[in-house]
Amino acid sequence: MIRAGLVLTVLLAGEAMATELYRYYDSAGILVTADTIPPLAAADGYKIVNTQGQVLRVVKAQAPIDTDAQSNALDQYLLASFSRVDEVSQRKQRKLALLSRDTANLQNSLNSLIDRQEQLLTEAASSEMAGEPVSSELVQKIQQAQLERAELDKILADRQRDLAAIKALYISYEQRLAQLLANQ
Repeated sequence: MIRAGLVLTVLLAGEAMATELYRYYDSAGILVTADTIPPLAAADGYKIVNTQGQVLRVVKAQAPIDTDAQSNALDQYLLASFSRVDEVSQRKQRKLALLSRDTANLQNSLNSLIDRQEQLLTEAASSEMAGEPVSSELVQKIQQAQLERAELDKILADRQRDLAAIKALYISYEQRLAQLLANQ
């Protein structure tokens, strides 16, 4: 009975991990996780996560195609969405603050993981110094911690690239809106 329950738990956990959700920032700069993604949010880039929030894939923002139609669409978007350049700056600051908070949380998780990894390695060293073999369970925990650390390092690097990309995007929005408002 216990074995059947364990198999069922493993199967359900695997099924839950297979579910994919989209994580993106909405037009107000709020982080959203949902089973669908609006086209405008998709164009800005998004992450595909499982139900536990682990990032499965990152879809980068679409590179803008320099055409008159797209320039006109961007100009219309900027003029319809913002009446002053400082509004663009405020939205940029909100988005950057959200990403910075997310980055800080990831860094805290990484620091905790590093501490846990050091504790596991200390435990393994103590076993070896006592002349005892390191248990396979402990070896597996160390390996898992190494995998988790590599994943967190990758996610942190992605966040830092996201910060730079959003900053550059909104700086270009600020500059373009300033030009548009000056021409009116």
